[in-house]
Amino acid sequence: PVATSAEPSPGPPLPDHFGVFAVSANQLHELESLPGHAPDLRVAISASIAQPARTTIADGRVKFIVYRRDSMTSAVERADVRVMAQIARALTFEASEKSATAEDEGTRWVIRNISYPLRAAPVRGADDMYELRSEDSEFALTPGRYVLVVKGVSYDFAVRGDITDPKQCLERTKASNGIFYTECRNP
Repeated sequence: PVATSAEPSPGPPLPDHFGVFAVSANQLHELESLPGHAPDLRVAISASIAQPARTTIADGRVKFIVYRRDSMTSAVERADVRVMAQIARALTFEASEKSATAEDEGTRWVIRNISYPLRAAPVRGADDMYELRSEDSEFALTPGRYVLVVKGVSYDFAVRGDITDPKQCLERTKASNGIFYTECRNP
């Protein structure tokens, strides 16, 4: 009998240029960074962001590949994915008025302090790359918008599908004593 060796299953596609990439459904998607730094996790809501996500991935079973010149010497051990919520409605209460006025926020987004931790691991055969993935093998993001935060930089992406997770939708209330955010009842 002739012994046959099982061919190794092909791994995820690897990038051919520097950047940060999401791998979903065995497809490689380059992520773009948002201006500025991500807020500290102790900050509940970031400043609002008007631009839509430029990268949309097929499903929430995702991992990330970081390919940078300095990856060998300054790879991170941990990173996180944070929820970006759309501001669906804004209410304003003014001291002189007894009622609220609703404002159309359009497409405004904020980075929330809800995060999913990721661990770094080397990419076999590519010393200048590392991957970021959840320790939970069943981990999957729900449809919506997210940012991958690596060394304080936010890389923006969205997961395709109907948004049903209340974490993805916020209502803003502006009153005389401050601005308050609450999750939407029906996202």
